[in-house]
Amino acid sequence: MEKTPIEIQKLFYRPICNEEEIDRIFNIQNAQDYLLKLRADTIVDHMRLFRVYRNKAIEQGDKWSLEKSFESDHFVNFKNRLPPDLKQNCEDNITCGNIFSNEVNGFIFPTKFGIITTISDSMRYFIEFMNLGLLNFTEEVPQHVRLNALRIAIRVMLQTEAIDFKMDPRGIIPKVIQKEMYHTYPFQAQFLAGHEYAHFLLGHLDNTKIEQKHLFKAMFKSQEDYRKIGAYTVSQKHEFEADLASITLPNYTDVEKQFVYEYALLWFAYLAIYEAIEDYLVPPIGYQTHPSAISRYQNLLDKVPKYKGFNVKYYTKELPDIVDKYRTFFIEDIGYHCDSYEMYGSAYLDVPNTKWRGKELIDRVDYY
Repeated sequence: MEKTPIEIQKLFYRPICNEEEIDRIFNIQNAQDYLLKLRADTIVDHMRLFRVYRNKAIEQGDKWSLEKSFESDHFVNFKNRLPPDLKQNCEDNITCGNIFSNEVNGFIFPTKFGIITTISDSMRYFIEFMNLGLLNFTEEVPQHVRLNALRIAIRVMLQTEAIDFKMDPRGIIPKVIQKEMYHTYPFQAQFLAGHEYAHFLLGHLDNTKIEQKHLFKAMFKSQEDYRKIGAYTVSQKHEFEADLASITLPNYTDVEKQFVYEYALLWFAYLAIYEAIEDYLVPPIGYQTHPSAISRYQNLLDKVPKYKGFNVKYYTKELPDIVDKYRTFFIEDIGYHCDSYEMYGSAYLDVPNTKWRGKELIDRVDYY
């Protein structure tokens, strides 16, 4: 019997979704279904992402769920630390979850099924490789490995680095360093999730102020902008307020607040390095709704009360100097070696058959 057009369309999703998810994609009833379709469409449209998720689905077999493979702990952890009335307000009105995007500020957008807020799943890789490049570790990390880690992080956000780290991890990182470089991400993701919730809780969202934003914004002539979403726009003043509220609204313990605050500063330091490259490649035109990462860094530094143990010298002098150094370095580096940033594929921590790389893995031979 000849397949119907819808049955043929379902074939594209079957390698990455279970049957219940496919039914939801073709019969959207709520915001969770809408978000699931947005995720699935993006993966189906990008072959490297498709391969990664196809491998994950095969590995988990009957237990596989595309929806459950996306992180949401940072959204849940933020809500769980809010006062009960604010938590309930968020749960009643907003659907949350990660997607794939190179939009570094996250999305919060209206749909006919309700408000959805997301941050990019790629952010984890950006943060972890920036950490490897810039943080101090228990064991020594060679300078050339650090620079290559920073290049990988930048390429992730330029959408030229293949997001297949599970199959091809880009090198061999000692376990003690892995643990240290992964430590900041949950707190930074929680801060970013809280920032988006704060826009809602502070009354910043206005249905008359919607801007079309691309899930993937092209950075090079070889790329194309991908899929527009009508997202809320807010003022720079509101961005500063949401940053602060993401730290002050939850009932954090002193230790939690310290981690969220200091790692939020670290996030904006990383973002400032990337913004310099982004502005070099695609100079901004007109008024920008989002203030610069440097000004957001300074706003938190000025507004959050200092506590015993806060390293004033590091955050007011040393880290800003590191940011300035690498902003200058990478603008020059991308100016001289643009092809190495524009080429789609995989960059590595070191050359093959070295301590930080191991043997060279061949695509479609050592992994699919």
